Amino acid sequence: MKAKQWSGPLALTTATALSALCLSAMPAWAQSSVTITGAMDMGLLNMSNYSRGTGYLPTSAHDTTDTRAKDGGLGASNIGFKGVEDLGGGMKATFHLHGNLNLANGTAGGPNSSATTSFFNQMSTVGLSGSFGEIKLGRQFSPAAWAMMHTDVRGMRYFGSTLTALVSMNAASKSWIGNNSNVAFGTIYDDNTLVYTAPVWNNLKLDFAYSFGEGRGKGNSQQSVTALYTNGGLKLSALYYNGYGNNYGTAVALHTAAAGGNAAAGTRAAEAAGFSPTANTNRLYAAGALYSTGAWTVGGQYYAARNPSHVVMPGGSDSLDMLNFGLGWKPMPQLNLLAGYYYVRDNKNDGHKATQFVMGAEYLLSRRTWLYLQGAYVTNKGDNMAMSPMYATPVAADRNVRAYMAGVRHTF
Repeated sequence: MKAKQWSGPLALTTATALSALCLSAMPAWAQSSVTITGAMDMGLLNMSNYSRGTGYLPTSAHDTTDTRAKDGGLGASNIGFKGVEDLGGGMKATFHLHGNLNLANGTAGGPNSSATTSFFNQMSTVGLSGSFGEIKLGRQFSPAAWAMMHTDVRGMRYFGSTLTALVSMNAASKSWIGNNSNVAFGTIYDDNTLVYTAPVWNNLKLDFAYSFGEGRGKGNSQQSVTALYTNGGLKLSALYYNGYGNNYGTAVALHTAAAGGNAAAGTRAAEAAGFSPTANTNRLYAAGALYSTGAWTVGGQYYAARNPSHVVMPGGSDSLDMLNFGLGWKPMPQLNLLAGYYYVRDNKNDGHKATQFVMGAEYLLSRRTWLYLQGAYVTNKGDNMAMSPMYATPVAADRNVRAYMAGVRHTF
């Protein structure tokens, strides 16, 4: 006996009912999205007294004035992926992957805290957000760096800003080569980090960060607390940053080189000199204010960089201060003019100091495409002072520097 086969409207109704039943048995999938973001920034840099030394270690060896193609006049070229999923009840799951690109030679990524290269060297995080605030884990742009950017009139641009002044403070320690992101004072990027951002309260945003020591407990761990206030045209920032063993890797590398490449001998020599991954070597305090009204913006910041262990390489410093002032003017919506003055003083070595004066003009061809022209003059006094007006481009110590750059930046 054959089973009866349904056809016509009844078959359609039955199929529809079965489909609805199957769908009702499945979980309700939340909506999610992924966004590709990035920037392409390239220009020509003309600068005097390029360093011929090793990374950011100050040296008098230098090249003459030269013009070079340079990635990142305002900020590094980069590409990233951001994702968010609505979990319901106001909670969201997030991820963020972001890494540098170098348009000059086509390479990608950058150094991490272990002195190796990471493709997503700027951001590689996963997190949750909701009414409780936001929690993110992974390698990330330091909350301390967001605080630096918040009140710097030049917004931590790669040419002449708080960023280049901070790099000079790290170079002056003589305890940072530049091949890793565990800098001597402060930080820009943090590996193995948990960041909690509290809900904004009365225009105040608080961030708390803890970087784990990569299996070494307190060694190489870092902590920070930052506060950002925004109310109309007024912005205020404050940060406290503390770290352990930030100069240990550089000390081992330099002592290893002095020992003819013998890593074991280099490690023993570095530790005999007092360097340790558990020593409290990195402490940075900062406060800043910025105010915008109409076409004008004015701001200033103060930084205190300290090494509580006082163990540094010969000729380096464990105590530096930085002060800056900036002025911005937008005579028309498409044109942005920015000027800044940055002063770094070595409290350990008398007379050692550096100053940087920078001016820049940025013209918006569209919301995403900028043309820029900028120039800077830097004075360096002392054999550990090597402030460069261009990020990732070291200059010779104890020499004045002139630099000019013109380029184009496109974001997407």
